[in-house]
Amino acid sequence: MRSTLTDELDPIVRPALVANTRPGGRLAWLDRQHTGYTFDPHRVGFPGAPDRPGEVYPNGDHYVFLHPGLTFGTFGHPWEETLTVFGAPLLAAVEAELTALLGEPVRRRD
Repeated sequence: MRSTLTDELDPIVRPALVANTRPGGRLAWLDRQHTGYTFDPHRVGFPGAPDRPGEVYPNGDHYVFLHPGLTFGTFGHPWEETLTVFGAPLLAAVEAELTALLGEPVRRRD
């Protein structure tokens, strides 16, 4: 189920991460026990460009996409099998699709 869920979540969340990062801006992708990366999301993941680092949904480790200013990002928790999305513009961009896919949030903080 995880790979299917990852395949469904990535096309929802990744474009919103790109849209919320200005061209030339950076995002960090962190994996609790492995090398982390900073990258310009506008310059990865298409033919002739470097691969996008990491996944959105956890696969055994905590996965984090984070704006350097800590204004938005995601946090994938492997044992809870949850995905936290924070930052009003990012949440607004993905909330309806994530709720349709995953159901009502486990936790919500307004």
